[in-house]
Amino acid sequence: MKIAIIDKKDVILKIENNSIKYEEHTIPFKLMDILILNHRATLHSKDILKLTKENISILIISYNNDNFSIINSANAKNSDIKLMQYHSIKDKIIFAKYFVSNKLISHQKQLQNIDHDIDISKQLQQIKDANQIDEIMGIEGAFARFYFQIFFQKISKNLHKGVRSKKPPKDPVNALLSYWYSLYYNIITVKLLSHGFEPSLGYLHTPFRSHNALASDILEVFRAPINQAVLSIFKHNLLQIDDFSKKGGVYLKYEGRKKIWSEFVTLINTLKPKLDSEITNLKKMIYEANYNN
Repeated sequence: MKIAIIDKKDVILKIENNSIKYEEHTIPFKLMDILILNHRATLHSKDILKLTKENISILIISYNNDNFSIINSANAKNSDIKLMQYHSIKDKIIFAKYFVSNKLISHQKQLQNIDHDIDISKQLQQIKDANQIDEIMGIEGAFARFYFQIFFQKISKNLHKGVRSKKPPKDPVNALLSYWYSLYYNIITVKLLSHGFEPSLGYLHTPFRSHNALASDILEVFRAPINQAVLSIFKHNLLQIDDFSKKGGVYLKYEGRKKIWSEFVTLINTLKPKLDSEITNLKKMIYEANYNN
């Protein structure tokens, strides 16, 4: 998935010769599947149509990173997968076990990369034996609390309060975790839409209002590499406390997020093969759930 980022305030974008042009920059359509755009950039509706006609999705980010909007083509894609996805919900516990087991395994590997071995055999067996989604969520929640006790020990104490906090995040580390989780959740949503899935219909997470539950399901498998990237940013002092604002919560400032876009793009490129693989595997699991019943 090719991503273009235009995170500039009060910039005017124009479409010419199958390219986006702004100031002295030109980005050809062929170099992007997703355009990440500052909410104060100007893009006319006729140009939005040109982008979506080329199957380029637009992800708009608010100033404080607390609100996102996706603009996507209205054309239906692969309606058959949506129907099979609906029928596969009866086997949602199989999918839920897959997502949480792989989440725990990826977190174990990430901790090993920072010289901290943990044994998750007990939790994996508990997931295998579980009969209800609530049981699986309880196992996942207990593991997450244990994991973050270790994770926060690896970062300077002046940057966090030692526990995971969200809605709102209460410290710089949690602010960056939540921001990048949200960004990747939206990228997963775009990916699901491009393949014809219904992002709001999940297995582990419960569909609720505007929540794209399936995107959240898949995000679980990617939290560990995102955590590792966040850890690296603070380890290398790419962000400091004054890159964050505190107003009803702690948020990464506009100036701060511009410092780390290149790290996020590197992360996205690194995760692309795995995301492609997860989408392929999801489709396979949905087919099997339909044809085995």
